[in-house]
Amino acid sequence: MKFSRKKSSRSKPKKTGEKNLIRDRVHTGLIGRLLNWAKVPFAECNRRIVITVIALTCFGIVMVFSAGFYSAVSVENSDPYQLLKKQTFFALTGFGLLIAAANYDYHKYSRRGNMIAAFSLFLLLLLFTPLGVKVNGATRWLYLGMRITPSEISKVCMILWTAVYFARYPGASRRWRNNGLLTVLIMMVIHAGLIMWQPNLSTAIVVCAIMAAIAIVAGMNLGYIGGIAGVGVLGTVAILTFGKNTHWYSRITSFLDPFADSQGSGYQVSQGIIALGNGGLTGLGWGNSVAKNLYLPEPQNDFILAIIGEELGYIRVIILMLVYMYLIYQCVMVGLKAKDKLGLYISTGVTVMLALHVILNVAVVTSSMPATGITLPFVSYGGTSLWMFMTAMGVLLNVSRGQSMTPLVRIKVMSEKEKRERRKKRNS
Repeated sequence: MKFSRKKSSRSKPKKTGEKNLIRDRVHTGLIGRLLNWAKVPFAECNRRIVITVIALTCFGIVMVFSAGFYSAVSVENSDPYQLLKKQTFFALTGFGLLIAAANYDYHKYSRRGNMIAAFSLFLLLLLFTPLGVKVNGATRWLYLGMRITPSEISKVCMILWTAVYFARYPGASRRWRNNGLLTVLIMMVIHAGLIMWQPNLSTAIVVCAIMAAIAIVAGMNLGYIGGIAGVGVLGTVAILTFGKNTHWYSRITSFLDPFADSQGSGYQVSQGIIALGNGGLTGLGWGNSVAKNLYLPEPQNDFILAIIGEELGYIRVIILMLVYMYLIYQCVMVGLKAKDKLGLYISTGVTVMLALHVILNVAVVTSSMPATGITLPFVSYGGTSLWMFMTAMGVLLNVSRGQSMTPLVRIKVMSEKEKRERRKKRNS
């Protein structure tokens, strides 16, 4: 008996046109998934944060181009648009990191807390190998095809690790041992020590402040804060007393009167103050800064606010500060509306990191505190800093996923008719 084999309905395409059609369908489906992935920050998260971050980043690209133009052309065979191209590249890739972090469920970090901390320590230790790059007496950069700053990565890593730790051990903020505050303190001291060894005191302070803020929100006894502040005061006194020939001593004392040594330790701060004063209320106009003509060192980096003040004026600097305040407010709202403790702690860390960078950068440029290497978020030139702020904002956006953007408290404005009815009820 002969059996006939039934042909399958899923026959392979024989013609070249059919093969191309299938290939095009797969390609179109992939693009569709990528577009849906990119829509998440706008469609499902706090889009006000996304729009504000994009606005600040675009403003930063324009100001980096203006502030660093003369620094670029002063180097032999250098492209005058190199900083513009680099910052644009950093911004585009950074926005990709923001989208990726916004799509990654923040609850998954709870399974990778120790891995995140180990990765941070590994990068910091690599600085003391031949991969570390020493510039102006400080080893703060790794060369891995391009320069990266491990201490900037450590800020985000410590936000995630500390948030995961307190979410995993709810009572850790109220005890020292048995998965308590002692573990957090040890991690804080190790990171601060490795960062100060570079040396980079300002970043070490920011990392410690971020971890302490999360601990406070988790319920840490406020009495411990006095102890931490006391250690900081004792450290400052020790530097002023016994470390008069150190880098930290000159940084601490030069801000009191930067013009006393305007050609030495106070040179950068004094030039920044001159630039701000030169701008006045309305500024000299975009691109017309005098300080960036090789008077102010590296004007596109930490002191870019001085160039903004000189070119755009004091009024626009105030507007920029209001934009930062609005962004910080939106970050606080995300934390208050978080669905769980992990989301609250992550939001706290990101908000504190953003606020500290803005406050410290403004304080340094205006000589209100010792000069530190703190960037102005989304505006200062630098790849690692911009990437990490974008990543942190992406994680925060994932926390805000599904949240309502309405304020927690609504102020109802009563009409005249409602006021009259209310008066009648009171009188009756």
